[in-house]
Amino acid sequence: MTTKTLSSVVGGGGSLIGDVKPMYVDDVDGLAVINGESWLKSGVVETDTASYPDAHLGYAHTGDSFSVTSQEATPQGMTWDGTNFWVIGYSSDTAYQYTSAGVYTGTSFSVSAQETLPRDITWDGSNFWVIGTATNSVYKYTSAGVYTGTSFSVTSQESFPQGITWDGTNFWVVGSTSDTVYKYTSAGVYTGTSFSVTSQDTIPTDITWDGTHFWVVGSASDAVYKYTSAGVYTGTNFSVAAQESVPQGITWDGSNFWVVGNTGSVYKYAFVLGLGSAQTDYTVPVYVRIK
Repeated sequence: MTTKTLSSVVGGGGSLIGDVKPMYVDDVDGLAVINGESWLKSGVVETDTASYPDAHLGYAHTGDSFSVTSQEATPQGMTWDGTNFWVIGYSSDTAYQYTSAGVYTGTSFSVSAQETLPRDITWDGSNFWVIGTATNSVYKYTSAGVYTGTSFSVTSQESFPQGITWDGTNFWVVGSTSDTVYKYTSAGVYTGTSFSVTSQDTIPTDITWDGTHFWVVGSASDAVYKYTSAGVYTGTNFSVAAQESVPQGITWDGSNFWVVGNTGSVYKYAFVLGLGSAQTDYTVPVYVRIK
């Protein structure tokens, strides 16, 4: 394969009908005419950094989103249970279930008897756990949304907990009073382990685990920051400001990130080839020659 820069792929010439090519070009409704050739945007994006060394991989908004405002006016947090999304907010103190396509299923459960200001929800593979700022506690619910009677407090570490995630073994809670992430056992016991995110964002609102790294979203910078399993900032981040000015919740579905905030919509971010800084990623669309 010939190594080339992204700038070198712009334009036609020497191609055949049916050829595909990643290009940065101006088009009209997905159709570009270059040197007498007609190219149609395929909907696919290039991911081959070996062939494009002046580019980098990063996360960018895919254009996909879904609204939750018909169920919740102030969505705060969300989680993925392997099949569906769950979004929770404190207008209704309720968690709502959505399909992978973002369609409300009609299924929900209330947490108001335990927490009147729920901030986030996470799934541990069997149960839901909800954290809130009315009580600074975490509450356990069955997969059907029934409160189990189990809870634990985080108030000794954080007076305004915003987000919670499960890494398969432990819980991690982030709060905006201390700008710190705290680690708890599966039984809710603080382990003494924590890491600060204040150098990246002074109003962290949520945290998620992708199986290898932590990602923290904050509303001071409207960005998502990547940390190692030991809590060391990797230098990688991506902005959500163009979609959401007050991001509140984030989750990982195994392939993509989804962010919810005050707009009442959930936005999808995918790993794609891009140019620019980690804060500004542009996808490289693939075109097919049709004429």
